[in-house]
Amino acid sequence: MDEVEELIEKLRKGDNIERKLAAEKLGKLKDERAVKPLIMALGDTDWEVRWNAAWALGKMGDAKAVEPLIEALGDANSTVRHWAAQALGVLKDERAVEPLINMLGDRDGLVREYAVRVLGRIGEPSVGPLIKALEDSDWEVRTHAMDALGIIGEPAVGQLIAAANDPEKRHLRRAISAILVDINEKAKNKPHDFGCRETEILPMKKVPKEFKRLVLADVPKTRVKA
Repeated sequence: MDEVEELIEKLRKGDNIERKLAAEKLGKLKDERAVKPLIMALGDTDWEVRWNAAWALGKMGDAKAVEPLIEALGDANSTVRHWAAQALGVLKDERAVEPLINMLGDRDGLVREYAVRVLGRIGEPSVGPLIKALEDSDWEVRTHAMDALGIIGEPAVGQLIAAANDPEKRHLRRAISAILVDINEKAKNKPHDFGCRETEILPMKKVPKEFKRLVLADVPKTRVKA
């Protein structure tokens, strides 16, 4: 029995501390034999084992863990939820977009923050659902959707402008203008703060004329240089 097999055995039959440490070590070893046992550990009775299993699956990056990690977003423990979100951010699978958007309304602020970061990391596939989330009845969901779109940056610009010019979405123009200003400011390495956290600076080679017109129309006091 090699080290991985020993750790899998401890993960299955050890006490709480042994199971937790086994999950952590298996994540560091990244042996594919551990994927299924770690997925099973997402259902462990001990929350510390569950969050370590979620963390380990993120380290391993195996797509077989996507659906189980999505299920873990509904865990009763907030630490498990935010490590499941973090793991999904590593995997960057489009199946996680809608469940993560649902997490923007999570009762735990740290979980919401992780969901924002992860949606930003997934990138362009998140844009359409995030724009839809700007119409959510929960103001926190709307605010965090704006944060995530700001993190995505330049890849979101085209869809944001299209949404702002859609007659059925004209009520979103001011929010979209604020997001576009934020993206443009990040591109100039001068973050415009309306709630974004730990973002990447994304270069915009050229600000579209439609963007400049939209911002000047809805945010009169903001000057945007192309």
